[in-house]
Amino acid sequence: MDLVQIAVKCPYCGSNFNSVQVSTWIDTGMRNSELRQDFAGTAPQMEQYAICTCPACGKSDWTSQFQAINETAVLNQAGLTAHLQFRSAAVSAQQDRQDFYNAGILFLYAAWCADDSRAYPQSQEYRRCAIQSFLQSLNNTSCPINERATVEYLIGELFRRIGDFTASQSHLNSALPHLPGKLAYMARKIIKLAASGNSELSTFDTPG
Repeated sequence: MDLVQIAVKCPYCGSNFNSVQVSTWIDTGMRNSELRQDFAGTAPQMEQYAICTCPACGKSDWTSQFQAINETAVLNQAGLTAHLQFRSAAVSAQQDRQDFYNAGILFLYAAWCADDSRAYPQSQEYRRCAIQSFLQSLNNTSCPINERATVEYLIGELFRRIGDFTASQSHLNSALPHLPGKLAYMARKIIKLAASGNSELSTFDTPG
């Protein structure tokens, strides 16, 4: 993984600082059942470099929200644990913008990064927060229309991952008629896993 230092401007307070970013994002097309990219242990996960925190005002957000600048910066991005940065950004998305869809994605990334750090109690709490944010996003229309099926699937899968097997089966059985091919196929697999009391991460299979 190639990392580069890029000077950026904070969209919240206007401060300039140096951020550490991935020079090239790689997409293998492989996903696990939570739709996280799966490198099968051949490469480190990249999500930790998708979040950034301003050292001046403390605001966290997606790295893409911090505009690159052609200036020299003295400050460096805040060195906080990735899952805490994602949590902070998710809370801001909820409270400041009522963007529950974005908050759900941020909480999901927080869960992944917490897993990477072996902070398992926190990762489960982040999954619960992601579920609630995604549910609210379906009700307040912050969820893009073309992402609704994915969100419906993720809600069911996240219920299973936190061990709420009844809620997982109930939600996915209700959502199944609205899910397209691959998601419907996976939803049926998740329903079977939930019925057997299995909360382990699985691979995102496709029919074949």
